[in-house]
Amino acid sequence: MKAPQKNRITIIVAAFAAVFAMNFTASAANLTLEQVQKKASQIDAMVNENLAKQKITANAPASDEVFVRRVYLDIVGRIPTLKETTDFLASTEGDKRAKLIDTLLASDGYTQNFFNFWADILRLKSQSVGGGQSLPAGYAYANWLQKSLEDNKPYDQMVKELVTANGKTYENGAVGFYIRDYNMPLDNMAVTTQIFLGTSMVCAQCHNHPFDKWTQMDYYQMAGHSYGMTGSNGLTNPLLAQAIYGSSYGKKAAKTKKG
Repeated sequence: MKAPQKNRITIIVAAFAAVFAMNFTASAANLTLEQVQKKASQIDAMVNENLAKQKITANAPASDEVFVRRVYLDIVGRIPTLKETTDFLASTEGDKRAKLIDTLLASDGYTQNFFNFWADILRLKSQSVGGGQSLPAGYAYANWLQKSLEDNKPYDQMVKELVTANGKTYENGAVGFYIRDYNMPLDNMAVTTQIFLGTSMVCAQCHNHPFDKWTQMDYYQMAGHSYGMTGSNGLTNPLLAQAIYGSSYGKKAAKTKKG
């Protein structure tokens, strides 16, 4: 097998370093309508260019009947009620689609739907075992994720807070990202690179990757960034944990299951 190139780990470490060094001075809330429309036009142009290359005719815009069902499923994870559907179809406003999207994005349904989405990706669980932090860590992590979605926190800021998380779980819920894999730094790194860098390095944990460029040395160099994460003894009483962190997570989860 060929010796690893010197720049392999440099590239992936640089990606992580970029996350650690990010400055979050811009957000969607600061963009003007003209800026949003300009970016949307650029995306449309790229899509249309690719369709033309493949000699594919673009579909016509979705009808109101199709749109209202689709947008509810995409944003809040359910179909619209009869009243919601009839109200939308009866509206003659030219910007009713944009208004509906804004309304849904500001609703609890959006938070609940995308909480489930991100809880799955981040492998969130209500009880994080390790260091005596078990239930408190789980509640804090869940509440951090829920609050991030409610506050419309930018994606890049969420990622930075997770991968640079430090401190105590009751002070910084994002620490749950590492406590989730307590005493499993190698597994945590495999998941981290897959989620945020879009590449799978898990095979390189035990040997050089047979189908990709990653070596076992690359893997352990990456794992070194978070190796040594520890947890201290904390609260383990479920009632005490709920008193400190609140029970909103449990209520949200139950409400989501019912809906």
